[in-house]
Order: sequence, then structure tokens, then C-alpha cells
Amino acid sequence: MKRLIMTALAIMSVISLTAQVDDDWSNKIRESQENARREYEAFRQQAMNDYEGFRRKANEEYATFMEEAWTSFLVNPGEEIPWKPKPVEPVVVQQNPDLTSDPIEFDGKPIRPKPLESPEPIAPIKPIPRPSDPVLTVGFYGTDILFHYNPSHAIHLKDASEKSVASLWRQLSDAYFDNLLAECLRHREELNLCDWGYVMLTEQVAEAICGGHTNESVVLHMFLLTQSGYQMRLARAENHLCVLVGSQEKIYHYKFFRIDGIKYFLFDLSLEGKKFHVFNHSFPKEKLMSLEMKQPKLKVVETRPRHIASHRFPKAEATVVLNQNLIDFYNGCPITSKWVNYSKASLSDMVKDSLYPVLRKVIAGKSETEAANILLDFVQTGFKYATDQEQFGYERPMFPDESLYYPYNDCEDRAIFYSCLVRELMGLEVVLLDYPDHLATAVCFKGKVAGDFVEVDGKRFVVCDPTYIGAGLGLSMPAYKTAKPNVWAF
Repeated sequence: MKRLIMTALAIMSVISLTAQVDDDWSNKIRESQENARREYEAFRQQAMNDYEGFRRKANEEYATFMEEAWTSFLVNPGEEIPWKPKPVEPVVVQQNPDLTSDPIEFDGKPIRPKPLESPEPIAPIKPIPRPSDPVLTVGFYGTDILFHYNPSHAIHLKDASEKSVASLWRQLSDAYFDNLLAECLRHREELNLCDWGYVMLTEQVAEAICGGHTNESVVLHMFLLTQSGYQMRLARAENHLCVLVGSQEKIYHYKFFRIDGIKYFLFDLSLEGKKFHVFNHSFPKEKLMSLEMKQPKLKVVETRPRHIASHRFPKAEATVVLNQNLIDFYNGCPITSKWVNYSKASLSDMVKDSLYPVLRKVIAGKSETEAANILLDFVQTGFKYATDQEQFGYERPMFPDESLYYPYNDCEDRAIFYSCLVRELMGLEVVLLDYPDHLATAVCFKGKVAGDFVEVDGKRFVVCDPTYIGAGLGLSMPAYKTAKPNVWAF
């Protein structure tokens, strides 16, 4: 019994010693972790301070250059989108067309736009929340967006001179406005805004704070965009200031300045005159605006239902409802000839939810050529044809949702719409064939398909023309049989 008690005491002693060792080890681990956390936090704080110091220095240098005399530039008139007469009626295929495998010649270098990389601030923005600041509601295409701003931080310009603008820039560079900037950037992410959408949002914010079309709102707009990483220039026509938006894309209708090989567009249509004084100075890490589209998340206001149906395949039919706010947003977007921007925008989620399940069911179990032909007839016969001149009075390519909204569409709208269906429902690669007065699609099938084709990077893309009524895969319109198109690749 005595031996048993001694053994038990020994075990308890070992357990106690082990527990003490474990506690010591745990404490050391916790202490080590806490030291690491403190070191990381100190490093992060120092990095933030360095970033803030870098941004403060950049803004001070920017304001100093702003005080100097601005350079005089002549404005260029806006380019009109090229227009050539299109058929008043869509071309209908003849009986028994010749379906031979004919290659389509082009220069062999497809046009591939660079993927979108949204500009970012030169340094992380460190907002200091001020819950006591009044809430400012900004209306953005039917969607109310909340910001915090205290009107006591008055934004005022004595005049439109260089020194006055520089003085206001220094005021805006104060840490107080970091909150407003951070909220703009957060809403850009939450609303899934493209560059153009962000330009429009920040303009609405600036005008809500400073009043519409005031010089103060222009400087605030310029500040928000520049701090967000966008390549902009500030200009003055007489006593009126304006923001010039830098972009390498071809944008139609709007006046522009060509500065150091870059086009800067004037979207304020109220300003007249040929000569402007421009503050032409770059901000660190600035990037040009892209017109590649994202689907903005806007409040839904439903349109009237629209019914679309294929003539040859009656089961390929659907009734869709659109978001009027999205249509209004698209209507305000600048027009560009970069066709893939329209196709990449795709259809809105609410349209896909009603249209795609129907089309998937119709093409289920079909061969890829059968499925492509069903989708082709759906676009060829489901829409009424009219040229842009007839419908709008000017050339105007449509985003896919717009083809379901307006009563008519033409060749480029159908090619864009069809390219979305094939890419997203069939998972096949598509290119757009850009003729001087026509746009068609070509599809890379997995199997061999006869007909007209273009070879891109060793892959065979067969012509599928949604405006050539009744034509199946591989048939080009007679007028374009020997024409050489530009090829837009995704």
C-alpha cells in the first residue's frame, strides 16, 4: 500500500511538473506571437506613414507645379463614327448556297485589347471614420449611395487662376478628405463600376458637395480621380474649369486634346471655344481610363417584358425583363469602335436568369453545330432589323441588354449578342469580323465545319453571320466573300 501511494505521488509530481513546463511553453509561445504581432503592426504603421508621406509630398509637388502658368492647347473637334450605307433590309440567304471551305484573308494580326486593370491610388488610403459627419445621399442611375461629409469643410475658389486652384488642391490634400476618397473607392468595388462608371460617380459626388457645374466641383472631381490613380488633366476655358479624361481608346463625338501623344477628352458639352489652358503635369502611377465594361450593381427598376423567339426552332423562345437603370447607364456611355468591349459586357444577370435556362434546355443533347445553328437562328429571326440611322439618326452600337430593350438592332448588335451566347452557353471561342460597313462573328468549333473561315493563331474560326437571314454556319454574305476584315479577338 505504501509503495502504491509513493508511486501515485511520483506520478502526480511528474504531471504537475509537466503541466508547469507546458504552461511555461504556452506562455513563451503567446509572448512570441504577441511580439510578432506588435512588430508587424509597427511595420504596417510605419509603411502606412511612409505611404502617407509619399502621397502628401506628391500632392504638394503637384500643387507647386499647378501654380505655374498653364499651357495653351487647341481643342480638336470630336471624331464622328464612320458611317457607310447599310442594307435597309437584312440580306436573306439564297436557295442552295455554295458551302465550300474558303479562307478569309486578313493581315494575320488579330486585335487583342489589353485586359482591364483599374487604376489604384499611389498609396493605401487610410480613412479616419467620423460617424458624427452628416450623411450625404448621392443619386447614381436610380441608386442612392451614402457618403459622409461635413459641410463645415467648405470648398471655395476665389477665382479660376492657377494660384487659387493650387491653394484649393492643398486644402483637399488634407487628411479629412481621405474619408471621402476611401468611400468612393469602396463604392467602386461594391457597385462593380468600370472606369467610366467611376468617373461618373465621382462627378456626381463632387457636384453634390460643391454644386453642379461649378469650378469647385471640377477641382474636387479632378482630385478624387487623380488620387484614385486616373490619368487626368485640368483645363480652363476663360473662367471655367474642366476635367480632361485621358484614354487611348477611340471615343467618338467628344472634343479632345492631343497632349504628349495621348488624347484627353472633354466630356463637358457646355464649354465652347478652340483654345484652352491646360495644367499638363503627371501624377505618380497614373493610368488611362479604359472603356471595358463591367456590370454595375444598380437598383432594379423593371422594364416591360420583351418576348424573343426563333422562327425555325419555336422552343427557343423566352420573355425577358430588363433593368431600366442599367439601360440608362449604358445610354450615357461614350461610343467606341472597340467591339469586344460591348461583347465582354455580356448580358445582365437578371436577363441570363430568364434567357439562359431556356436556351440551355433547347440545345441540350445537340451536336455543337446543331446548337450553334439554333442560337444563330434565334438571333437572326428573333429581332427586327433596322439600321442605326433609321432608329437613332446616328451610328450607335448596343450592349447586349440594349438589343433586348430597343425595338430594332443591326449587324454589329447581332454579332455582339451572338458572340455572348456562343461563348457563355457553348464555351467556344469567338472572334468578331470587322468589315468597313458590317460586323459578323466567327466560331472556333471543336470538330471540322465546312464553309468560310478565318485562321487565327493556328485555329480555324468558321463564319456565323447573325444578320445573314437563313444562313447556317460557314456562310458569308456575298458582298463580303472576298473582303478583308479586321479581326477582333477576346
